[in-house]
Amino acid sequence: MSSYKVIYYNNRGRAEAIRFLLSYAGIEFEDFRFESKDDWPKYKPSMPYGKVPVLEIDGVKYSNTLAICAYLGKKFNLNGSSDLEALQIHTAAAFVYDLIDIVGDVLYGYRFSFTEESYEKEFKKLFDETIPSALEKFEKIVNKNDGYFVNGKLSWADIFFASIFESIYGICAYMDIELKNDLLENYENLRKLYEEVRNIENINHWIAKRPETKG
Repeated sequence: MSSYKVIYYNNRGRAEAIRFLLSYAGIEFEDFRFESKDDWPKYKPSMPYGKVPVLEIDGVKYSNTLAICAYLGKKFNLNGSSDLEALQIHTAAAFVYDLIDIVGDVLYGYRFSFTEESYEKEFKKLFDETIPSALEKFEKIVNKNDGYFVNGKLSWADIFFASIFESIYGICAYMDIELKNDLLENYENLRKLYEEVRNIENINHWIAKRPETKG
């Protein structure tokens, strides 16, 4: 049996999707987390592209969240029943991933490089325009596909979506951001999908046992 090791910071971030998918399939894995960000420089040279998350399989390291999740999705029969379905699934996941990139850029990066005035402007735009605009598109797609992103059945894109919102909620908590309302409150189909994925038995077990972290 193969051995799996997820390598990342001590938060959900871009690694939680990998953890969710491994958990979904009932795969035991080593959840290796840097004790602090100060540890990163000593590990960076051993990472294939100098970035994390990394999934190590039988001692070989593989990089990039989307690439890893696409591999796991196919391995765990969550990649659709045709090449075109697989394309739709990967496309949905890629657009969801774009959202966490934007959230991370604003809440992590821009906060430390923008003036207070410009940060407030970007912050307002993020929560008043960017996130709602993306969620409206996702809601229409999920509504059209009977509660899922593609063809009315669970795929790795659905698990990816739920995990990314776990990470976004975590980032907001880490940055002490008090949300005026739940980000998914006005999106009935997305809220149902998010809860459905979280309540999958193996994923629910992971959520219950994972370390308590902010971010």
